[in-house]
Amino acid sequence: MKVSLLIGALLFVSALGAVDVEPLVQRAEQAYAQGRWVEARETLLRAAALEDDAEKKARLYEQIGDLNMELLLSPYEQPECVWLEVQPGDTLGKIAQRADTTIELLKAMNRMESNQVRLGRRMKVLFAPFTVVIDKSSNVAVVKLDGQFFKQYQVSTGATANTPVGEFKLTDRLVHPDWWHPETKQRISYGEPGHRIGTHWLGWDVKGFGIHGTDEPEKIGQAVSLGCVRMRNEEVAELYMLLPTGTKIIVKE
Repeated sequence: MKVSLLIGALLFVSALGAVDVEPLVQRAEQAYAQGRWVEARETLLRAAALEDDAEKKARLYEQIGDLNMELLLSPYEQPECVWLEVQPGDTLGKIAQRADTTIELLKAMNRMESNQVRLGRRMKVLFAPFTVVIDKSSNVAVVKLDGQFFKQYQVSTGATANTPVGEFKLTDRLVHPDWWHPETKQRISYGEPGHRIGTHWLGWDVKGFGIHGTDEPEKIGQAVSLGCVRMRNEEVAELYMLLPTGTKIIVKE
């Protein structure tokens, strides 16, 4: 759904009760309509911080997440990004490495169809770090950009509370990963019957654990996994695009 339509829905909800944040939501809508998306984002963040109703707060954070993605993948200026001119010898991989970001995000931000970069081209590049905070009690993963809320996702965690708690690093990024059955130790390739971990794997620096997709999207939000963090396939694909290796992953009870 378009950001403007979601803001309209929030205005309707605000009119029913939470009038304390309505002026902020209206200001955000106006800023968005005029192309001042960073201002719209900051205003909605203030509204979310003031909102006491849990359902309305969740709606605001959903709105902010959609706006953040739209802003990041747009040609608009934002504090976390810079514009760089491609220099002799540059490749997408070298630029991504310097900025500590992903090739996939660079391509999406600059609407590139291939990995070829043209000398002298100006590119929007993210230079701020992401962090992921996973709350096992609510089965929600909050992605932060440079310490500020970016977007949140529903996830599933361990059925026996065995998703490890602590601070980890993202070490492996795989598309169409193989899966080893934890009981039979059988290797099951992506696309084969019985493959359970979806389209992407984001492994941590603790063996056997990570974030991955699922073949049971209807169970997202529940504590049903074997210990890893499950996400909907389309959402773990988005997270794969955003997060480079080395990203900090924090898991809380």
